[in-house]
Amino acid sequence: MKPMFSHAPLHPLRQLLVACVLLIGLTACGSSSSNPQPQIPTALVNENINLTNQQYSALRLDGGYVYLSSGVRGIIVLRRNSQQYLAFERNCPYLPGEACATVGVHSSGLYFEDTCCGSKFDLEGQVTAGPAQRQLRQYITALSGNFLSITN
Repeated sequence: MKPMFSHAPLHPLRQLLVACVLLIGLTACGSSSSNPQPQIPTALVNENINLTNQQYSALRLDGGYVYLSSGVRGIIVLRRNSQQYLAFERNCPYLPGEACATVGVHSSGLYFEDTCCGSKFDLEGQVTAGPAQRQLRQYITALSGNFLSITN
């Protein structure tokens, strides 16, 4: 009696094709349910600020911060040290379309928070308390003398 199925090994190229198809299928199946929160809209950011201007005096001290009006809901600029500045979108990643989904610096200056949904973020933009599951959108900063550029 001849067997109905052959157990001959697959050609290496065919093995690779089968593995790719399985990987793509698994990735596509998991992507929609693993991150149900909507994305923050995109806004063009191209800010250049003169750190010697009085309105940015808080950025002369480590831990100092200012709010800018660009971005989607504004930007928080934070001075880590004399050579490192961080910039984050103020639109909370949890339900970013809600009118009150705006992140600010807590009065202690130790973390960011959205008082609307209760999400909290460390000063690196990482979630420390939810319901947010995504970190804050971070913008690129570059320091050149007394000028700080913030872009995306």
